[in-house]
Amino acid sequence: MSFNHHHIKLAGTVTVGPKGQVVIPSDVRESMSIEPGDKLVALYFNDRKSVVFITEQQAQEYVNRMGEQFVQFKETLRGGEKQ
Repeated sequence: MSFNHHHIKLAGTVTVGPKGQVVIPSDVRESMSIEPGDKLVALYFNDRKSVVFITEQQAQEYVNRMGEQFVQFKETLRGGEKQ
């Protein structure tokens, strides 16, 4: 996965607490519409040694898109079988 650096910005810093917890800066919470109690999905990119948080809704949208692409792929394969 590649990133366009124009869409990445320094949003602040966080401190890891003794239980491994971090506080997301308020401007980031506001821009992502994160409310107390919301669940986030943590994605770890081993090659970049980076952690990214996305909302459950974003994760579900990605899963839905992957499912649609899988259906299209299966249909493409079936089309190839008819020839």
